[in-house]
Amino acid sequence: MRIAVIADVHGNLEALDVVMADLKASKPDRVICLGDIVGYGANPQECCTIVREIAQDTVMGNHDAAAADVIGTADFNDEARQGIDWTREHLSASSRAWLRAAPSTVESEGALFSHGSPVDPEMFGYVVSMHEVEKIFYVLGSNYTIFFVGHAHRRFVVSQNIHGSEAPVIDPADVVHLESGRRYIVSVGSIGQPRDMDTTTSYGILDTDKGIYSVKRLKYAITAARDKILAAGLPKWLAYRLMIGV
Repeated sequence: MRIAVIADVHGNLEALDVVMADLKASKPDRVICLGDIVGYGANPQECCTIVREIAQDTVMGNHDAAAADVIGTADFNDEARQGIDWTREHLSASSRAWLRAAPSTVESEGALFSHGSPVDPEMFGYVVSMHEVEKIFYVLGSNYTIFFVGHAHRRFVVSQNIHGSEAPVIDPADVVHLESGRRYIVSVGSIGQPRDMDTTTSYGILDTDKGIYSVKRLKYAITAARDKILAAGLPKWLAYRLMIGV
């Protein structure tokens, strides 16, 4: 089975359109979205409509939860909070209900999919340190061989042997061969707001038959996405950060 894993669209229609075209060409068997379809970008409604059509499963992201009034925005920074306030006004009742109904995790083919750390998924914890990586392996590593997370907007793959007798190892390659006897955490990066100094949109493909995970990196119309954010009156930083990938 080939599973496409997408994450953190954040209302960026230009980036999502490019990914959609690539998905139509690659024809995966399944699409799983790791949440945060909305927030920051200027096309939250359109992005919800597309993801609802293409993804067989979608988990709830923290921006989705805030836009659907599941959680508050007290822990959000000012730009993110303004983005949520604007997004709420530009979502249909149907889209808000769909976001509200999304689960915290999804399981498929021996893998666990979540927005943030799967240890306590409703807390939306970032997986950006080896401490968090080791916690996931320690708490849940006996139940799954691979974990997919979003939220951090960074692309990386980290692995450890199933006995936990070695320190986790980061694999920087865009094509990773999944070895028997090892367990993996994959941070798939962001479609709509990359933060790893790379402005390209990205998503991942898990091929369970071949035991391969591969990253797809694609150029998109960044200036158009930027200009839409500025024209909508959203915070300028949300537009400019797209241009530098942070």
